[in-house]
Amino acid sequence: MMQTGVVSGALRSQFSRRTEAEVFRRFQRQQQEDRKRRDREDNADNDTAELLDIVALIVTDAELRAFRLELDRYDAATIEALYQNEINLAEARAELERILGEAYVLPDGRRVFKTEDGLRVFDERGLELDATEIDPNEIEDWRPHWERFDGARQRVDALEAERQELLDYQEKLDAARERLDAGDLTREEFDRLRENLKADMPDAVRQRIPELASQEPESAPNTPAATRETAFVIDDDLVPASFAPPASGPGFGG
Repeated sequence: MMQTGVVSGALRSQFSRRTEAEVFRRFQRQQQEDRKRRDREDNADNDTAELLDIVALIVTDAELRAFRLELDRYDAATIEALYQNEINLAEARAELERILGEAYVLPDGRRVFKTEDGLRVFDERGLELDATEIDPNEIEDWRPHWERFDGARQRVDALEAERQELLDYQEKLDAARERLDAGDLTREEFDRLRENLKADMPDAVRQRIPELASQEPESAPNTPAATRETAFVIDDDLVPASFAPPASGPGFGG
């Protein structure tokens, strides 16, 4: 009986060791499978992240079409602004010439203006004359004063600056359209181009685009009005035959 008990104990011990070994092997297999699953998931996450990164760098056809429409709208608004600028500039130059035509003329040909208080005299270039050159009382009161002439001159200068700004912006629109037509815009360049065109947009153009007009900063005080509007309707096919300014009169710089 003792021998049978010993054998039975040895079998149980051997069975227990085999069982523990099998459990351990199963545990190892489970660990290996878990590691493989985690690796697959990590790889899948990495692939998804890389795919999302690639997608984020692609400019879609819908975005390109929308940008092309934006360029068309900006271009149309720029043409309208140039048309209005041409009208305003012609009026401002005519007014300046009228003032110069009524100015007091010195023997050397300079047109001069006394101030509204009657104490100082300036020539058309903005240089002040002293009493040895002319007595302010020599200039009749009906002649235009310096303040009127200086305001008219500033208006012309502002409109000429606006005109140049509009022409420069038109060139930027043309360059943007060429880049768009090339078909190789990167996401970075696409985003930068759109942002720059909005940031560089002249006020005269911005005012003609409703969703952007509200973002226009307020004009600084005492700034000469450079964009007095004249009501008009511009057709799609209307492009002014020439934006060339009228010829300047004597003494008009520009």
